[in-house]
Amino acid sequence: MMMKKPSLILMLIVLFLPACKILTTSNPAATLTPLIVEPNEGQPDFPPLGQYWVVDKGCDFDAEKIKIADEVFEKLRMDGIAEVALICQTGIQDKGATNDQKIWLRDWGRWAKMGDVENDRSLIWLIQPDVPPEAGRVTLEVSRWLTWYTAVDYYETLQEAADFANKDNFNGALISIARNVDAQLRRLWETHSAEGG
Repeated sequence: MMMKKPSLILMLIVLFLPACKILTTSNPAATLTPLIVEPNEGQPDFPPLGQYWVVDKGCDFDAEKIKIADEVFEKLRMDGIAEVALICQTGIQDKGATNDQKIWLRDWGRWAKMGDVENDRSLIWLIQPDVPPEAGRVTLEVSRWLTWYTAVDYYETLQEAADFANKDNFNGALISIARNVDAQLRRLWETHSAEGG
């Protein structure tokens, strides 16, 4: 009788193991993140990405500065580091923790499908020219898979860009973000990719 129990257990394992594999091979990410099709109530519509990784809905960026930043962001994408976009948008309201500029920016990123399908690394910057400087005109959204780009890394870039934006120098903020993000992500990517990730 003792011999039958282990063989029965072995037979059950053999039968159920393929079922376990089938259950674990589905893509849970597709069901975890709902498709955001519109902004929260009272917020402006999501502007589409056009020809560039820079969307200007109120900063009046110089065309040459947009091209410079776009080239930097496109090179980061082509090098497989991250997708980076910058949006200048007016009309975003702070309606509390679940409906403010951070939520609008996060939802825009989902709506625009930012991040490569395989790794989902994206970084989105927002400049709000119509808010008072003390309210914070510059913010960013780091995708959950860009874990190696932390507040310690982007704090100085955020401060420098805010200094420009708070003086209504939105071109300066754009170029500052492009230059600093490029240098930071490339430096960090060297270390991160060397560690296997």
